[in-house]
Amino acid sequence: MKKTIATFCLSGIAILGFTAMTTIAPSGISGKVTPADAAEAVWAIKDADTVKTTVSSEGAFNIEVAPGTWKLVISAKAPYRNAEIKELVVAADKNTEVGEIKLDK
Repeated sequence: MKKTIATFCLSGIAILGFTAMTTIAPSGISGKVTPADAAEAVWAIKDADTVKTTVSSEGAFNIEVAPGTWKLVISAKAPYRNAEIKELVVAADKNTEVGEIKLDK
């Protein structure tokens, strides 16, 4: 009886361990802003949800967001103008790549 209980407990722990190792890919938005030093921040906006990230020295950015339709706003430093991408659809467990976003003066 004790051996059966011990085997059952070890089996349960093994199952929990394998479940914990399962990786779920986050949904997100990524891209590149040029010129890189012209961007202050990148914002993803959906209803009342707002997520902000910075831009790397190379201009790259990545934001983890929930699935849905988002608006992406790149806030720019003067003399550059802000840029927007509206109706950006992000699927569950997928990264949405927006490519290169060029900021205009």
